[in-house]
Amino acid sequence: MRRAWGEVARGVLAPVVLVAGCVLGVASGDVVASAVAVPSCRPTQLIVSIGRPNGALGTIYYPIVFTNHGARCALWGVPRVQPVGVGRRAVGPPARNESVGRMPVRHVVATKQSVSAALGVVETGNYPPSRCTARAVLGVEVSLPGFVPPTYRALRTTVCTRRVSTYILLVVAGTTGV
Repeated sequence: MRRAWGEVARGVLAPVVLVAGCVLGVASGDVVASAVAVPSCRPTQLIVSIGRPNGALGTIYYPIVFTNHGARCALWGVPRVQPVGVGRRAVGPPARNESVGRMPVRHVVATKQSVSAALGVVETGNYPPSRCTARAVLGVEVSLPGFVPPTYRALRTTVCTRRVSTYILLVVAGTTGV
């Protein structure tokens, strides 16, 4: 009893196509469902704060913390940080993005959970006075483009006005900034 090639092909390929279709359908369904199920965070649901400082090798790191007080949402990116003084006027250059070349990670943040980014402030005494005119700041203006408009937070420190002496990293999970 010989079977025709078409019957053999249908008998073998039909189950393969069915399984592949199910796997692809589930995989694409999961991706679409997760992307649609978690909206981007809105400015009204995020509170910005500054966590406990940590020092290392002449730099003090301050976690810039974003806490969600709304429904579960997603965010990503690198905050913009500008040291400010009296009248919230800029003091020195803004913090330099030290995450250039790294891909931002999309963080899903549950209600009352936090993500953070490390703000590094180099000790002004590390520079000769000819390269760094040190000046006290009263705080920082923090924004997370697409998620948080410029928001003032008190932070008493000293920065250089002639050169960049503050650095910022990508948002990461947790409250430590690293």
